[in-house]
Amino acid sequence: MDGLFAPRDNGDLCSVYRATHEGTGRRRIIDETNSDMEFLRYGRIVPDSAPIAFNTGEEEMALFCLGGSGTIAAAGETYTLGKYDALYVPRDTAVEVASTGGFDVCEVAAPATRSYPVALVRFADVQASELSKKAGFPPYARTLNIVIGENVPAARVMCGVTFSEDGNWTSWPPHEHAVEKEEIYLYVEMPEPQFGLHLNYVNFHDMAMTTPVRTGDAVSIKNGYHTNVAAPGTRIAFVWMMAAVREEADRVFSVVHVQPEFDGKFKLF
Repeated sequence: MDGLFAPRDNGDLCSVYRATHEGTGRRRIIDETNSDMEFLRYGRIVPDSAPIAFNTGEEEMALFCLGGSGTIAAAGETYTLGKYDALYVPRDTAVEVASTGGFDVCEVAAPATRSYPVALVRFADVQASELSKKAGFPPYARTLNIVIGENVPAARVMCGVTFSEDGNWTSWPPHEHAVEKEEIYLYVEMPEPQFGLHLNYVNFHDMAMTTPVRTGDAVSIKNGYHTNVAAPGTRIAFVWMMAAVREEADRVFSVVHVQPEFDGKFKLF
């Protein structure tokens, strides 16, 4: 894999990594060597003409298609993926990723001590199920899609995609889950001049991060309350990736801690 990205660091709370969508091949973008993440790792797989082969080793992975189409071979089967489809792959598994046209895969990884079955999740099936839900109300209305969650047996990894209504907040009210889960937001489908603002903090009166974000920007969230908002007339869209701190026990999507000033005043999910 190619070298790691250099972050803009904000202590042990969060870091931002710009334009992580640029490049081809298999690239590890965020892991324990260039962030405060202990478990969660984010990479990108964009095959050129030749397939990309690797072994998951000690990591389990959710391979999440961000665009185009292609195939992923794992555990003796070959799976075809389209946009926002995802394949869960256990540790110690040989994988081959091949493009049939612009295949762009987000690699969500975390160490795992146990192995679980390979599982394919179609985004169309998510959208037609309770895994896709309208959350909040204007001005914090969004559609939340849980692609790899408790619907798929795994040790740590979870991922999905959220789309705001135009000009709305998401991840509102501000919340945190540092004891249970690490998280990365990867912003997608927000080409210039479209942008959003990402906020991260522990002290309500001293923001650790208030930064513009657009397509390809990733924010690692180790600690602190977090939320974001779309620019007027545009939507904010992001892939969220999480890794449970304790295998299986902390792999519960709905366990969060809302900022006390807003607790009970807004509906998070």
